[in-house]
Amino acid sequence: MAPPRDANWIDGLRGVASFMVVCGHLCTSFVPWLHQPALNKKTAPHLFQLPFFRLVVGGRTAVALFFLITGYVNSIGPIGRSRSGNVDGAFNGIARSSLARSGRLILPTMIATAISWFMAQTNAYHMTKHVDATWVRQGWHRQEPTLWKALTSLVHAQISTWTTGWDEYDGTQWTLHLFLEGAMLVYTTMLATALVRPKARMVIFGVLYLYFWNVGITQSVGSIKGLNIVVGMIVAELHHHFKDSATSTLPTPVPALLIIMGMFMGGFPQDSFGNARWSDMMAKTMRAMTGRDTDIRRFWDHLGASFILLGVFFSRNARHVLTSPVFNFLGRVSFPVYLLHNTFIKTVLTWMIYLPSAMNPPKNEKGERMDLQRGSPAHMAIAILLFYYILYRSAALWVQYVDPLCAKATNAAVNWALGDAPTNSSGPPPHRNGTADKHVLPA
Repeated sequence: MAPPRDANWIDGLRGVASFMVVCGHLCTSFVPWLHQPALNKKTAPHLFQLPFFRLVVGGRTAVALFFLITGYVNSIGPIGRSRSGNVDGAFNGIARSSLARSGRLILPTMIATAISWFMAQTNAYHMTKHVDATWVRQGWHRQEPTLWKALTSLVHAQISTWTTGWDEYDGTQWTLHLFLEGAMLVYTTMLATALVRPKARMVIFGVLYLYFWNVGITQSVGSIKGLNIVVGMIVAELHHHFKDSATSTLPTPVPALLIIMGMFMGGFPQDSFGNARWSDMMAKTMRAMTGRDTDIRRFWDHLGASFILLGVFFSRNARHVLTSPVFNFLGRVSFPVYLLHNTFIKTVLTWMIYLPSAMNPPKNEKGERMDLQRGSPAHMAIAILLFYYILYRSAALWVQYVDPLCAKATNAAVNWALGDAPTNSSGPPPHRNGTADKHVLPA
């Protein structure tokens, strides 16, 4: 069993982001109209279409937070060693971490894909094909007719996740190859700046930020990955600059204001910006700063998540909340929650919501079969609560049993590659701030 990880605010923030992703996908499945700020220009918005409240569908902002955290966690060790003059230690740490990163990310993902593949081949997704929730129905995968086709489709899915970015058995894994690329971007930058002064490194970060801002104007990958990774590294530099005084550096209201501004920006709607005055103004503002064909949603996601991270970094109260046992638990299980939630939505949740309709399939006047209908609001609420319990309970078991196996396999491969003697540890030691030197996903 893996040793317990120390409570820290970055774990709590990661847990919040993971929870937001699940909420966002549930809303996309059953109430996709919440992605609009209002149904039309003449209709009053629903409560959860308003700023701040609409963060329940803020899965895109949560993804930006994951990239920010990846940049922060993976750079904080090398930056600390570089600042202390331990350049050899920085290089050694970068070399070991860059080798271990792939295993720590790819092995759990392969297991999650194999689980989804097994569900498909046992026809567990059969009901998914007939539900009235479009997003869930799009996740359906057929049961392959032969064992050979099933095995080849599994191999193809495992490879394409890291090449094309698409996993046919779990579409939510499209971000994972970007997280791996983001981690390597961190290590490359740390390698290039290990010998420079902190001020020079901040200048380099600034240049990288401007570069990725311009890349993001024409390619969304720049705003999804590059901008957030760079800001995460900037916050890691600030961590070593301010040390324990970070939470007393700014006047008390300022961090809270940063968080509030971040929550507002992170709530920029995914669809139909012009249906509300506030989102229309935000769209016009970002268009002026980018371009007509830019995916401005990703820029607002980035800015919102960055402001939230900075606000939490400088806030003693926010850090205190995020280090509570509840948030620390959410952080520990965040990666398996991300890996498993889509499979559980297409199986456990779908079964609970649509079983009554499946027992008596609806038909139209011509006798043709119609989509299965969801249950009553009370039925839905109970099913979703049970879904969350099953998901987080399964994620806790994953952390207890699966993660240590993946860590041991990765450590064994790294030790073999480096010629080191095997260790009994199931994971690398924590940084001095208590954050484990491992991928922080979703990832």
